[in-house]
Amino acid sequence: MKTVKQYLASDFEAVTGLIKEHLDPNEVLVNEKSYELFIAGGKKIRPTFTLLVGKLGEDDKFPDVLRASASLELIHMSSLVHDDIIDNSELRRGKSTVYYEHGYLQAVNTGNYLLSTSLSLVSTIEHHGLHESFSKAIREIIDGELFQLDHQFNAHQTMDDYYRKIYRKTALLIELSIKMGAYASNVDQKTLDVLLDYGYHIGMSFQIVDDCLDFIGNEETLGKPKFSDLENGHYTLPVLILRDEDPDFRRQLESFDGGKAQLDGLIDALLHSDAIDQAIAVSNSHIRKALEAIEGIEEPIRAYLQEIAEKLSNRLN
Repeated sequence: MKTVKQYLASDFEAVTGLIKEHLDPNEVLVNEKSYELFIAGGKKIRPTFTLLVGKLGEDDKFPDVLRASASLELIHMSSLVHDDIIDNSELRRGKSTVYYEHGYLQAVNTGNYLLSTSLSLVSTIEHHGLHESFSKAIREIIDGELFQLDHQFNAHQTMDDYYRKIYRKTALLIELSIKMGAYASNVDQKTLDVLLDYGYHIGMSFQIVDDCLDFIGNEETLGKPKFSDLENGHYTLPVLILRDEDPDFRRQLESFDGGKAQLDGLIDALLHSDAIDQAIAVSNSHIRKALEAIEGIEEPIRAYLQEIAEKLSNRLN
C-alpha cells in the first residue's frame, strides 16, 4: 500500500497551487514573508487530515476540500508567526523569524495577512456548519495565545491549565481540520463524531510530543533552539510533573525569572528525572485512544490515519 504522502501527492500539488496563487509575492514585504514561510515547509499535518477525511465524502465536493485544506495550512502558519512574537523567537524552521528580522509590526501584519487569506479561501464554500466552526475556532485559537501569554512564568498553573492551553494550541486545529474536510464533502455526522474523537487524542499527543522534544530533540530537526519553552516561561507537561513531585524543583521554578544559571539548574534536574518518560506515557495513552476510535472507519482511510498515529508515537519511542 502507498504511504499517506504518496496517496495524497496529487492533492497536495493542488493545495500548493492554491496557496501559491493566494500568496504570490508582488514586492510587498508581507506577501514575500508569507510565501517564504510556506516554502520553508513543515509537517502539513492539518491539511493532511482535511484531505483524508474529505475522501470519505462526496467526490464532486472535493474542490471545496482542497480549498479547506489550503486554508488550514495558512491559519496554522498565522498562529506560528504570532507565537514567535510572544516567544521572542529568533528562528523558525531553521530560518530567521519575521519578528526577529523585520520587527513587531511586520510580524503582526504577516500573521494577520495569512489569517485573512485563510478566510478568503473558504468564503465560497456553501456550508453553514463549516463557517460557524471556522470562526469559532479562530476565536478560541486567539484566546489560547492570550491565555499562554498570561501564564508565562506562572509556576502555580494547574495541569488543567496546561491541557486547556495545548488543546487550543494544537488539538483544536486538528479537530477543525477534520471538521472542514467532513463539512466540505458532506461526511455523515456519526463518522464525523468518531473522527473528532481521534483528532482530539492525536492533537493532545502531538503537542505533548513537541513539548518533550524541546528537551530531548535535535535542534536541526526542531528548527528552533532546545529548551526554548522553559526559557520563555512556558511550563510544559514534564516541567509540571516534576514540579508536583519534587519540592526543591518547585522552589527553583517559583523563583525562575529567565536567568541562565537558573535555567541550567532546571534543565539539569529535568534531564536527570523521569518526568519526560512520564509525559511520553501520557502521549502514548492518547495514541492508543485515537487508534481505538477509528476501528470502524473504512479503508484505506483508517490505515492512513493509523499510519499518522504510529509515526507520531515513533517520534519519541
